Amino acid sequence: MFLQRTEIREHTIEVREFVGEGSVEIDERILFDDEDSHIVLLLEILAGDVTFTLRGPDVKNLAKGLGDRVRLYIMPPARRAYDAFLEIRARTGSRFRAIIARIGSAFVRAANALTCRACKQVCKLLISTVLAYVGIPNPEDLARGEVLQMTAEQVYELDEGLGHAGIHGPLAEEPIGTFLALFAENFRGVVWSALQTAQQVFQLPDRIYSFACDRLGCCP
Repeated sequence: MFLQRTEIREHTIEVREFVGEGSVEIDERILFDDEDSHIVLLLEILAGDVTFTLRGPDVKNLAKGLGDRVRLYIMPPARRAYDAFLEIRARTGSRFRAIIARIGSAFVRAANALTCRACKQVCKLLISTVLAYVGIPNPEDLARGEVLQMTAEQVYELDEGLGHAGIHGPLAEEPIGTFLALFAENFRGVVWSALQTAQQVFQLPDRIYSFACDRLGCCP
C-alpha cells in the first residue's frame, strides 16, 4: 500500500490531494461551513478497481468523455452549513488520485500573495479541472515523449474560456463558469499558455505547473 497526502491551507484556499496505490481506504469529511466558497472534487481512477462514493450533495459529474474513471464535481457556495463525505476504496493493484479544494470568492484579490507551493497547486487544480471538463486526461498521465492531444472541438472550448481570459462560450456554463470566475484573467491566460506549451513539446507535469507559476510571478 502507498498513500501520499498533500495539504495546503492559505487565505481563501484549501487543497487536499491524495495519491494512492494498492489497497487503500479513505474517509474524508467535506464541511460546507460558509456562503462564500466553491468546493471542487477531482477524482481519477488511474488503474485497477477503485470506488469513489460521495455522500451528501446531489451533483452532476462534469468530466466529459472520460467514463467513470474521472469525476469532476463543482459545488457552489451553500446557503447553510452541512457535511458531505467522500469514501475511497481501492483494491490491490489499483492507483488513484483525488483532489478536494475549497476556493473562496476573495481568491482573485489574494492570488498575488500565494506562496510558490500554493501557486503551483492552484495552477495544477485549474489545469486539471478544465482539462477534465473538456474531456482531456490529466497531463500527469502522459508517458515520456507524449504530447498533450486535443481535438479541434476541445481546443475551441479551451480557447473560448481561457485563451481570451474571459468567461464566455462553452466554458461559461454553470457551474464551471462561476468557478473559473474566481480566477483573475491573468491566471486563466497563463494556464492557457501552459497548456499550449504542453501541446507543442512534451514537458514533465511539474514543469508545466512551474511554468504557469513562474509566469504569474509567484516563483523566484
